[in-house]
Amino acid sequence: MWVWIIAVAVVLALFYALDREIYFYEGTHLGPRVQAWLYDRWAKKYDTSKGESQKQDADMLARPVMEALRGIPAPFILDLATGTGRLPLSLLKESAFNGHILAVDVSQGMLEQAAQKLEPHQGRFTLLRLVEFPLPFPDHSFDMVSCMEALEVMPEMDTPLNELFRVLRPGGFFLTSHGTEASGRKSKVMSKAGFKSLLESKGFEQVEITPWWKWFDRTSARKPGQASPSGHHTLTGVLQCPTCKEITFENVENGLTCRKCGKGIPTSASGIVSSQSH
Repeated sequence: MWVWIIAVAVVLALFYALDREIYFYEGTHLGPRVQAWLYDRWAKKYDTSKGESQKQDADMLARPVMEALRGIPAPFILDLATGTGRLPLSLLKESAFNGHILAVDVSQGMLEQAAQKLEPHQGRFTLLRLVEFPLPFPDHSFDMVSCMEALEVMPEMDTPLNELFRVLRPGGFFLTSHGTEASGRKSKVMSKAGFKSLLESKGFEQVEITPWWKWFDRTSARKPGQASPSGHHTLTGVLQCPTCKEITFENVENGLTCRKCGKGIPTSASGIVSSQSH
């Protein structure tokens, strides 16, 4: 009798733990490919719970970014973990925005949703699927980097923050989010002081944390130094070949090809470049 009770209790505990990992922590500890598969399943309904906060995106995201990038006529922006393209869409709706956005995510399904939302702005963004770090870009490639609503569902924050700092040019702008206690992810929630200290330990300065919506605070920072705008405006100008490590990709029908080694990277019908890993 007790054996059965214990067995049932163990099964229920395992089920509860798996349910929490999948639906609450969004597969954080299951590996990038499993996490990508989960996001593919959720993609079409992913924005459902964010409708009210998205009404503030022009004021809380786009216009603060425009102010931060003032003086850079055509900024090149990396949006890591873009999801369904929330930040790119808010920027591309601004008539004064003349930059190009490289929107990156682990999930093909999420990028497909982003492609639909951003379709009216063709030529002003590129969608790229990447599964693993490091980022396949050289140092100082972007005028701005961002990672919104995502650090808390990555296995750890050190690697993405190190990589974002590396590819941001000196003087460049960083936008991210700080998970609040209301999100309920207690194992991932840091105090504002702790999160600010973490960003500073990675080299960022001028860290500002601003209330945004109940699950996240908007957080901005700068990379120290002064430099001219990156000068890049396309994926082919910064994408390193996973085989020969050179930046020699050119656009061909249905994808990209490395001029040096012949490595090919496919592009989906909706325009998503599918570089699986680096």
